[in-house]
Amino acid sequence: MRFIHPVSKTADKCDFCRKINLKAGKQPACVESCPTKALTFGNLDDPNSDISRLLRQKTTYRYKLALGTKPKVYRVPFNYGEVSQ
Repeated sequence: MRFIHPVSKTADKCDFCRKINLKAGKQPACVESCPTKALTFGNLDDPNSDISRLLRQKTTYRYKLALGTKPKVYRVPFNYGEVSQ
């Protein structure tokens, strides 16, 4: 979820609800509220986490890798109407 910074009046980068949900042991708000369960969040350093298993099983891509910013958001391509488990 993005927020408007109170001083700069610009959109802050998503922090995955680090200060609110993650601190309380919950998932980011977008993951908790997604009605289709299309979002997965977890610890990339834990090989047994749901996200690590998903990344081993699926083909993924990340935006703007060439910029060298090491993005941590992975996307799984899908076909329209596809349902996966």
